[in-house]
Amino acid sequence: MRISLTPVGCGYAGFMRRSHIALFAVALLAATAALAGLALAGSRASEPGTSSACKVSVYPGLQPKHVKSLTFKPVYNSDPPTSGTHYYLPAKWNIYSQEIPQIALVHNLEHGGIVVQYGDRVPATTISRLSLWYFGNSNGLVVAPYAKLGSSIVLEAWNEPPYSTTPPKDVGGHGYLATCSQFDEAAFDAFAKAHRYKSGERFPKAYLARGA
Repeated sequence: MRISLTPVGCGYAGFMRRSHIALFAVALLAATAALAGLALAGSRASEPGTSSACKVSVYPGLQPKHVKSLTFKPVYNSDPPTSGTHYYLPAKWNIYSQEIPQIALVHNLEHGGIVVQYGDRVPATTISRLSLWYFGNSNGLVVAPYAKLGSSIVLEAWNEPPYSTTPPKDVGGHGYLATCSQFDEAAFDAFAKAHRYKSGERFPKAYLARGA
């Protein structure tokens, strides 16, 4: 099943001393972890899809969870979201002229797709080029507007090893978010090639065909 949406055409002294050492070690580990998290969530110049127009950020993968409300507001670690809680039905694989709930698009990411969204200040000519790119290789792609992005275009992916349990209890993988100031076909191709079909919940490519 898919969401029905309309396409076009998501010791005391000793003890205290040891305690201080232990506390210092804990603090050091916490600081290291925090710095690692910041590094992970930062942009990476070596990531596929990076170019003069596109910056790619990588986020820790969040626990997958289904909900049955499109208005539920999960806490995500990126905007747009690249992993985590999502609506129990994904959107149809297509190109849209209206915004799609982010919580639904995350399910498309879990199925191995790439979600592309653009802001309300992206020129019509750029949207036309984006449409041509989409129709050239539409499998596992969703394209839709997302007004708050302004003049930016983003590409989203959620990569994770295949789930070993159903429902999944695995927590791992990463969310990827490319933020672009303009359409860059080579960068878009590189991002899609690196991240499409690599989610935790994997389906045959035919299940990700346009309109499915």
